[in-house]
Parts: sequence; structure tokens; C-alpha cells
Amino acid sequence: MGTHQRKWLIPGGLVLMAVLGGGLFLAFAPGEPRHDGKKLSVWLDELAALGDSKRGDPHSKQAQAVRAIGTNAIPWLLREFRADGSRLQWELNQLLSKQSVVKYRFPDKNNRLRRATIGFEALGELAKPAIPALLNLVESKPGFVPSALVGIGPAAVPALQRCLTNTRSYTTSIGQIAPIPGNTIGAIHNAMNAGRLPRSEAAIFLPAIRDWAQSTNRNPAQYDYASPFLRDFDR
Repeated sequence: MGTHQRKWLIPGGLVLMAVLGGGLFLAFAPGEPRHDGKKLSVWLDELAALGDSKRGDPHSKQAQAVRAIGTNAIPWLLREFRADGSRLQWELNQLLSKQSVVKYRFPDKNNRLRRATIGFEALGELAKPAIPALLNLVESKPGFVPSALVGIGPAAVPALQRCLTNTRSYTTSIGQIAPIPGNTIGAIHNAMNAGRLPRSEAAIFLPAIRDWAQSTNRNPAQYDYASPFLRDFDR
């Protein structure tokens, strides 16, 4: 066997593994819900492409399509939240990007989480049955679950209040931080600014947010979500 052939033997084998793995994933994964001939993931990608300013429009055809799928979307969205990418998948994607024959790519974990979050926002109150499952995932997905809960709306208020008092600590490059309350405040603030959450409804969170602003649990290097929220709210 020539040197050139040996050079491509391992990468070629890995690409073959990726193709087989992708095929098995598609073959055995539970079916993805559809509407009007398009998969839910396609509608969500189109919704994401509208941008933040237009994504919250409940009258867009993309949002209407997600709501038409309704509660049938919840199992798929929760499965996206539970999915975790691996180092091997990342390395295989790097190899796959170097060729043009095989089109399959392993899904990026963060992109899947963002897309699922948009799905819960589009469903709004229809996603109420997912609240307990999302709350159980907040400690493993603290950067996304608060936004998904905020997107569901008033029914998620008790869950959001629990998030505001969840001070689980994580080890990061800036030291120990407790991100769940801060991320929850940020999600509430973003929803207010986007017009998806009226101030009258957000007022219920003020006592907990004021407490967090004065908390000693927050690492000084952690971004302060509370101050911008309180400043904008008190205008």
C-alpha cells in the first residue's frame, strides 16, 4: 500500500463511521413532527433566520407553523435539550468539512439548544406541559432553559422564580459562579425589551432580582444582569 493511500486510510475510515453513524441516527431516532411538508427543525431554522426583531411575531408563517404542530413538538424539543455533543462528533465534523462527497454533519449542541429554545418561544403557552421537564434540565443547561421558560409565558412564572433562587455554583475560568439566576434575569429582561413580556407581568420578579443584586453568592467577575434590568424597569 502506497504512502498516499495510507495517509487517507484513517480519515476515510472515520468518514465512513460518520456516514454509518448518521444513517443509524436517522434510522432509529423518533420521527420529527412536520407541518405543510416541512420538518419542525426547518421551520425553526427559518424562524431563527428572521432575526430577533421579527422572531417574536406570532403572525409569521413560521411561528404559525410551529403552533400548528402544537404539543406534538414538545417531545422533539425536549430531546434536543437533552442531547449532548461529543469531542468525537466535533472531530468527525472537521474531517467531513474537508470533503464534499458526504453531506451529513453531526448537529452542533449549542445550535440545537438555540433552535429548541426558539421552538418553546414560538409555542408559548402551548408548551406549558414541558415546564417540569425544563426545570429538571436547568442545572445541566443553565444558558438556555431560562429563555425557554420565559418564552412559554405566565404559566412558567413559578418555575422562573425557582430559577432566580437556584444558586448552584459552577467552576469557570473566572472562578466559581452561580449563573442560573443571572441568566434568568437576562432572559426576562430580553423578553421585556422585545415586547414579549409586559412590565406588569415582570414586576412579580422584582423582589427576587433585587435580592440577587445584593447577593454575596455572585462572583464580582460575573456579568451583572440585575443592574440593567432594575435600571430599565425603574425608568
